[in-house]
Amino acid sequence: MMRLVERVLGFVVGAVFLWLIFVGAYAFFDERVVVASSQLGQDIREIAEAMKTEEGNPLDELKEINDEIIGWVTIDGTRIDQPIMQARDNKKYLTRDYTGGFGNGGGAFVDYRNNGLEDEFSVVYGHRMRDGIMFSDITLFSDKEYFETHQTGTVYTEHGKYSAEVVGFAVLDVATTEIYDIERFRGDSFAAYRAISFVYESEVEVGPGDKLVLLSTCDRDARAKRDILLLKLSRYS
Repeated sequence: MMRLVERVLGFVVGAVFLWLIFVGAYAFFDERVVVASSQLGQDIREIAEAMKTEEGNPLDELKEINDEIIGWVTIDGTRIDQPIMQARDNKKYLTRDYTGGFGNGGGAFVDYRNNGLEDEFSVVYGHRMRDGIMFSDITLFSDKEYFETHQTGTVYTEHGKYSAEVVGFAVLDVATTEIYDIERFRGDSFAAYRAISFVYESEVEVGPGDKLVLLSTCDRDARAKRDILLLKLSRYS
């Protein structure tokens, strides 16, 4: 009887050990897949570098990769350097990359209710990735010194190139959905600006009619918080 019990216990312990190995291996593989699916390919990086220096429509070649690419955002001195897509809903690019193909890491995308990036107030969503890419660096703006030393960027759209200035950084409760109400703030970006309680706010002045873009990602407490960065855009002459 004792030998039977020992055999059963040995079997159970062995099964648990193998299960733990499997779970650990899967978690490692899954993380590698998510990271890999979020990385930008050399093709799009080369096009983007050329886009930043050439005249004409900056997105023509990007649209040959995916015609749902409607912009590109870069924040100087950070790893935020991403194409922006737009679909008919806000679900597609949660699990699809910049090519439109399946990718666990998803891609950065503008709210489907926006008119691309042409509205006075636009919202762009992106994941906070474990390896620090996509919109992960938004969370770094929670440090005051980092916020104060990363204040500029560039946004490329289908209709032109804009300089970007950081207006402010905020942390929202997931239950706070007011700022994501595109229809409420359509044509009134100043009201959107006033609706945000910033952790840090720059000296950039915001007034009625200014063009604003909000970048949104998960906080370190992803279940309860969202980190947002508000940009003011000014068209290059």
